[in-house]
Order: sequence, then C-alpha cells, then structure tokens
Amino acid sequence: MIYFLPKNVKKHHVPKGGITMNELVRIDNSQVVTDSRSVSKHFGKRHDNVMAAIGGLLKNQETQKMFHETTYVNEQNGQTYPMYLMNRDGFSLLVMGFTGAKALEWKLKYIDAFNAMEKAIKTPQLTPNPHYRTRMIGTAVRDIGKTAEALEKVFGCRHGMALATASSMVGEAYGIDTKAIAPLIPAEDSPGTMKVASIAEALGFFYKKSGNPDSQKVNCLLQSCGLQEKPRDSKGTVLKNTDWVLTEEGKAYGESVAFTDPDTGHHGYRIVWNADVLELLRKALN
Repeated sequence: MIYFLPKNVKKHHVPKGGITMNELVRIDNSQVVTDSRSVSKHFGKRHDNVMAAIGGLLKNQETQKMFHETTYVNEQNGQTYPMYLMNRDGFSLLVMGFTGAKALEWKLKYIDAFNAMEKAIKTPQLTPNPHYRTRMIGTAVRDIGKTAEALEKVFGCRHGMALATASSMVGEAYGIDTKAIAPLIPAEDSPGTMKVASIAEALGFFYKKSGNPDSQKVNCLLQSCGLQEKPRDSKGTVLKNTDWVLTEEGKAYGESVAFTDPDTGHHGYRIVWNADVLELLRKALN
C-alpha cells in the first residue's frame, strides 16, 4: 500500500526550475511515489489519457505492484475522481514513451526528486517524539563512553582526550549536537605540568601594557626549539585557527590534553609541559 507524504517531512530540496521535490514526489516509510495528476500537469497531458495509459500497463501482472488506485477531490466542484499513485518503477514505465525536449526536462526533474527523497528517507532523522529523542541521546551518550574506552585502549591516550574525540565522532554519526557535553569532560592537568602562561611567568615574559604573561612569546620559543608546531596541509601551508601540536622531540617534554574554554564553551586540545622544559628554554635564550 502507498500512502501520502507525512506532514512533518520538510521541503528541503529544490530540483532545477524552482519546484520542490515534495511537489513532484511523496513518501511513506518505505518508498517514494508520485501521482497521475502530477504527471499530467507537468508533462502537459490530459489526466484521462494518463489514467488510460496506466490502465493499459496494469494489464500486465508484474506492473500492478507499481501503481495504487486512489481518489482526489476536485477543488472547483467538490467532486471525487480517481487517480493513481506510482513508485519510481511505475513512473519510469509510464513516461518512457513521452518524447520531446520538454518531456526530457521533466523526466530529469522527477529523477532528481526521486533520488533526493530516497536519500532523505535513508538519512537518520530525529523524530518529533520527545521520548524517542531522549532515548537516542541516551544511546549516543553510552556510545561515547564505549568509544572513548576503545580509543584509550588502542591509542593509549588520556581519558579526557578520548572522551572529547569520542563525543565529536558519535555526535556526528547520530546527528546530535554534543557541545553541551564539552564542559563535563574532566580536566587532566596534573600538579607536575605547566601551562604556557605559567612558563611565561617563570621566564619573566609579560606584556608591557597589561602585565599579563606573554604566552605568545613562549609559544614562539617552544616552536623555535622544535618542540611544537602548527598543522599543515598537503602543500605544506600552515593551517589557520588550529591548536599547537607536539613534535616528536616535544613529546619528551609535554602532552596534549583536552580542555574547554569557560567563556566560549569551545572544546579543543592544549599542550601542558613538564618542568624540564624550563631548563631547555633558558638555554635557548642564552
């Protein structure tokens, strides 16, 4: 049985010509369909002639599953008249003999709409049912935990970093915004490590106007010592707005940990350094 498009399906695709795909096709839970009135309108055919053509096709038993007879109400006189719904195969069979440039144009539009709608119904969507959304989010959270455990085991990374990576991966897979989870990921700075601002204070690097630790100067020094670098693309160009990453030499002095900016909520990674890096940086300054 073929049914009409549920009201909550969005008109999110527009084939060439400004016609939304929902004006050409409809869906139920399993298949995409169009109807004889739509075909009649867009291909410039009399509806009774389209109905007759479908009737001829229905003489073959194999084609009967491609069409479903139903009715519609004429808006002008309020009378009920018959029409057919058809799936992709039924549509293709019906319009196969329609010729001319205009017919080809509409065939392509319908094919585009069928493809887009079939892709849309295969893409997981959150249902308006709040209980179902809650269950999906709960499942995603549990999957984040399992994925983080796997990342820790395989890559030997810290728990917070594994959670941050798993949150991003699972959130993308489920189509769920996981930004709200970021502040819950535990900080992993240990007493034996130093942030860049602490290194700046220890080296006496301060901005003249504000008196705040000059972290930028420390980062440049760490880079010049070959301890950290910015990611680069395949052409070797430094990527903008990216976090510093440790070099192989730098891994002996620091490690990347997950962090969340308390002001913006942005989640990312930063490098924390052990105290031995101070001696190396002081030697580099002399």
